[in-house]
Amino acid sequence: MLAVVMAGLLLSTPPGDVEQARADFERGAALYRAGEFRAALAAFEAAQARAPAPQALFNIARCQERLGQLADAADSYTAYLAARPDAPDRAAVTARIDELRARLPLEASLRISVEPPAAVSVDGEAAGTSPVSVRLNPGTHRIGAAQEGYQPLEREVELAPGGRVQLELALVPLVPVATGPERAPDGAVHDAVAPLPKTQPRRWTWVATGLAAASLAAGITFGISAHKAQDTLKDGTPRSPDQVQQVYDTAVARSNAANGFYVAAGVTGAAAIALFFLEPHFGAPAEAR
Repeated sequence: MLAVVMAGLLLSTPPGDVEQARADFERGAALYRAGEFRAALAAFEAAQARAPAPQALFNIARCQERLGQLADAADSYTAYLAARPDAPDRAAVTARIDELRARLPLEASLRISVEPPAAVSVDGEAAGTSPVSVRLNPGTHRIGAAQEGYQPLEREVELAPGGRVQLELALVPLVPVATGPERAPDGAVHDAVAPLPKTQPRRWTWVATGLAAASLAAGITFGISAHKAQDTLKDGTPRSPDQVQQVYDTAVARSNAANGFYVAAGVTGAAAIALFFLEPHFGAPAEAR
């Protein structure tokens, strides 16, 4: 049950702080009943900071438990029992602490070895000089190693609950910086690299591309004209059989012309693609191909 009575305030607490703590406490109780556990936790923590009381510690633990902060909840319950040795619910709270700690994820063991021995950090905190053994909560951790004269190194390691991991790292020496410009021997700079071959212009590639585009445009034009001729036969205008045959022959001729231009566009387009890759090598020496 949520504690709802402010009691046990320190006698040395100023009256203004007591009143504000009572207001924070009551606000936290209302938020807790509304299911706003994170906001309730902030209110109870504010009340505890202004006027420490066992009830506030108990309610802080309840909020932390609802938020899944099991380790913090166990610590807050423990602080509650320490602040109120005669708590009537001591047995129930002690059992709750044991239950929460049993649900905590098992710690993992990580041993870090570095060659050469170096200063090791774990999640940004110094852990000593390698080899180092640490116990960590399951999850992802960032391991760093640094030594003078070597490039610093960082690695991420994923630890499973109760896992035992051996991490071995090797540092790379820093490259010494030259104090001044050095001139290479003459033999190292003459006749070392052959001149780059000249690239042939893609003249025929563009010719084939132009023909493909022109053929495609002509095919589209004749295709549209053929469709218009076909639509003429459906406009309802009275025509003699000869006129109908003439319109029909025109539509067929334009359709055949369109198909011919489409084929030409496909052929010249394929030729343009092939020439795009092959033309630069026309006339080039064999070793440059």
